[in-house]
Amino acid sequence: MLKYFSLWKETLSLLKCVWRLRVYLLLLLPVPVLAAQMSHEHLIVSESLTFTDVFASALENSPEYMETPVRENQAESYTDTGKSWIAGRPSVQMNYYDDSRLDNVGLMEFEYGVQMPLWRPGQRRDTRALGEGYVNQVEQWKQLLSWVVAGRVRNVLAALAEAELGIALQNQVVADARRLRDVTLTLFEAGEVARLELMQAETLLVESQADLLQAEAALVDAERTYEFLTGLTMRPAKAYSEELTSQEEIGNSHPQLQFLRSSVNLAEANVKQSENTARGNPTITIGSRRERGDRFQNSISSVGIQLSIPFGGGSFVSAQSSSARRAKVDAEVSYQNSFLQLNAALHEVEHSLFIVAEEEPLRRSQMDLSSQRYNMALTAFEVGETTLAEVVIAQQQAQESDRTLRLLLLEKQRLITEFNQIIGVLP
Repeated sequence: MLKYFSLWKETLSLLKCVWRLRVYLLLLLPVPVLAAQMSHEHLIVSESLTFTDVFASALENSPEYMETPVRENQAESYTDTGKSWIAGRPSVQMNYYDDSRLDNVGLMEFEYGVQMPLWRPGQRRDTRALGEGYVNQVEQWKQLLSWVVAGRVRNVLAALAEAELGIALQNQVVADARRLRDVTLTLFEAGEVARLELMQAETLLVESQADLLQAEAALVDAERTYEFLTGLTMRPAKAYSEELTSQEEIGNSHPQLQFLRSSVNLAEANVKQSENTARGNPTITIGSRRERGDRFQNSISSVGIQLSIPFGGGSFVSAQSSSARRAKVDAEVSYQNSFLQLNAALHEVEHSLFIVAEEEPLRRSQMDLSSQRYNMALTAFEVGETTLAEVVIAQQQAQESDRTLRLLLLEKQRLITEFNQIIGVLP
């Protein structure tokens, strides 16, 4: 009875393996047709393309790059304003008086002149400082944009490296599965293993080939992101890597902090500009006047100079410049918050790098042991000293150990680039 039960159990297992193999084969059959309908060519791998070219192309392709000429024009406009001899646009004034429609005694008066706003004491200096602030901010903006785009490129290059590693690892899995299938087939033809074990080995091979398709799809996604970011249809052949910077602390030269500091200085200059605008500007009007009392008198021509000086109104000045003072405080708060966030992120990456450094030798030892165990199990299976199940377990453990180590090394390189990015080092 037990013999028949064991035979029925083995037959059921065999049917399950056959069913799983049919499912995988059915899944694989439509792949060429689907690939033909949704073809996507991989990016060209170029030996001559450098990472400097990639970063430069990504910078010009970034949406924020359009802001650069606008910011430059703004800085140039404020600089030119600070060089002007008057505080604003001049205007022409004209007055004409005629009594022909009323008393009609021949009265006529005509005057015209040019009105020019004048600088208050120190106002021109403050305006020049505002222009210098915009010029400085433009330079800091360029550095900030380079830093931001560098972070994006570093991320997408890390994604490409991870996708390529995934394909390399999965190719190794397919090679191991094929090797195991070939050994099992040889033993099956020699009558030393059952067909059930051959079916299991063939199923493992099909599963690994299906997983390889998923790994290739991940590379396609990473390449598309790279293409959108850089605008390039080719990528460097060499994997991107960086050396860990010797800098340990975030300094005032950090691109983001430099830009925010320039924003604080600019906000301070805007406070003075707002106060000067609220106080108003003295104006001088220089012109000529021609008049007569009636038609029997001769016309009299004269030259006139008029000076207008606003004064008082301290409460109005304070109210109208309050928004500028609040903007300055907001800029200072943004600077402090960014400094704290950058330091928090830097310390987190430092901790991760320490963990990776401690874990790396352990993972190397684990990989060596797993590889030795797999080779011993496969050799034993070839001479009939162990079962296929034990070989599969040893194979999966060796593959997992290799995957873990190589992903750890890739994570180490990613953490190095992330550390350099946070601390403000440009590629």
